[in-house]
Amino acid sequence: MTFRRNIKNQNRRGLSTPRKFLAIGLAVFFLLALVLQDFSFKFAIRPFFYAMEPLLKTKKDLKNWWEGKRAGFAEKKNILAENRALTEKAAEMKISLSFLEIFEKENAELKAAFSAEERKNYIFGSVISRPPFTPYDLLIIDAGAKDGVEEGMQVLAFGKVLLGYVADVFPDKSKVKLISSFGEETNVVLESSGIPAIAAGKGGENFEIILSRMTDIGVGEKIITDGKNPLLVGIVEKIERQATDPYQKIIFRLPINIQALTKVFLLKK
Repeated sequence: MTFRRNIKNQNRRGLSTPRKFLAIGLAVFFLLALVLQDFSFKFAIRPFFYAMEPLLKTKKDLKNWWEGKRAGFAEKKNILAENRALTEKAAEMKISLSFLEIFEKENAELKAAFSAEERKNYIFGSVISRPPFTPYDLLIIDAGAKDGVEEGMQVLAFGKVLLGYVADVFPDKSKVKLISSFGEETNVVLESSGIPAIAAGKGGENFEIILSRMTDIGVGEKIITDGKNPLLVGIVEKIERQATDPYQKIIFRLPINIQALTKVFLLKK
């Protein structure tokens, strides 16, 4: 009996300890509330806010830092966009300047080739494609129907050399068939003697003329078109004669480098 009583007393003492702490805690709380004259619930949670204040301040600082970074990114993006726009504008101005220089050069070439009165009779065009990107003896130029180009117009180089004629016309470009095309025939004249002949196109910018063996002609002779405003067709490069043949073959080429040709003149009808 004595042993059981001791255990019961020990259990009572053990159970009373938490109650003592609770009582002490409540007493301290009411004492502080009395001193601070604040019995609201805020007083109870104020220490929690005090403890959280550094974390809240850190959160605010992080928010400010991120907003600053985001503003910096936006500003950088705007600067990059402005730089890109300025670069594009500079490139556009450079291209415009280049075109202006080209137009001035073309105008100078046109003035050099023709008088003011003669220029009214021509349309200016640029070569945009040539052999081997086109069939041989065919050029593509950037002047078309909207520029007044018509089928059959003569096409000149440097205003003095007959190249060919307009074979097909499109709104903004045209096909030029060279007179050296195989099977093409052009009425020509030997400049020194005035003897008429027919220049037959052999393809690849080459021609041949068949003349009597008695005709006096030599290498270097100029071949021109007939008419009151003759144009240069070519210069004799080779003469072939056979002892038993009553004829001689005159071989020549267009007097220009088609690969280097950039501008042409179209004679209005």
